[in-house]
Amino acid sequence: MNNYDDLFNNSEKKTNESKTNENNKSRPFDKNEWIEKKKLEREEAYHLLDTATEEITQDAEKFRDFLNTQAQFDRYSVSNALLIAYQHPNATRVADFSTWKENDVSINKGEKAITMLEPGNEFTREDGTTGFSVNVKKVFDISQTSISAADTRRKIPDERTAIKALIASSPCKIVLVDELKTANARYSPEKDTIFIVRQLEANEIFRSLAFEFGIAKCYQNGIERKDAMFPAYCSAYILCERNGFETGDFNFEKVPEQFKDKESKDIRKELGAVRDMANEISQDISREIEAIEKGNRSKDNGAR
Repeated sequence: MNNYDDLFNNSEKKTNESKTNENNKSRPFDKNEWIEKKKLEREEAYHLLDTATEEITQDAEKFRDFLNTQAQFDRYSVSNALLIAYQHPNATRVADFSTWKENDVSINKGEKAITMLEPGNEFTREDGTTGFSVNVKKVFDISQTSISAADTRRKIPDERTAIKALIASSPCKIVLVDELKTANARYSPEKDTIFIVRQLEANEIFRSLAFEFGIAKCYQNGIERKDAMFPAYCSAYILCERNGFETGDFNFEKVPEQFKDKESKDIRKELGAVRDMANEISQDISREIEAIEKGNRSKDNGAR
């Protein structure tokens, strides 16, 4: 005779689990416990951010990962770019669990969420000033989902369009010359002009101008060339990445020395200046590309 008694054990187990869930649901909301939990989450996230800041700026390749992340996620803050680069350096598109679910996308089993920070509610400080709370947000990259094979690369313009748009967005005059002593391009603050050597390859033109744009913008804000070199170099890297130009020969071996003995908060401030510079130039380029493409469409329509 078969013994079916074990089936009742499973039934009893489910009944007990159901009761436990019901007890949890009926448990009254403890506001203080919730506040403490959120506080602990923030503390852990800030600790993770400081760790990410320190480690990424002490390793050339990890720093490159950060710049790639900032290039991909142009709207994200430096803090979140650091967090993403540290936890998932190859991320290209992130969203929280509910957003993926709303789009009928499931998270792969065993995937670890990426910790990020997002602004919360507005509040008034004791001195009367306004502040914003910060919440911890858990997200997953598209590579961690059921549609990981999807192409999430940024739309990249063709080389000629990108260079034309870059030139059109210049913060100063650009003049072609036969040669320069030490570089392919050079900004002259006295003449407020960028001089660039003739007949360069596309990659050299874009990279050289992107770097000198950074130098020019810094100088126009009262920052000398020697202090503008690093942010302009990093900004040029981000701009090359965003527009499909080669970045393999950028060298970040001196990054650890650049940030030696600096506090995490001060490091993020410097990186924020890099982000802002790259984004400002990117926005100008995007506007010019849009105008170029609109003009091309008008010509095409007129030729029909």
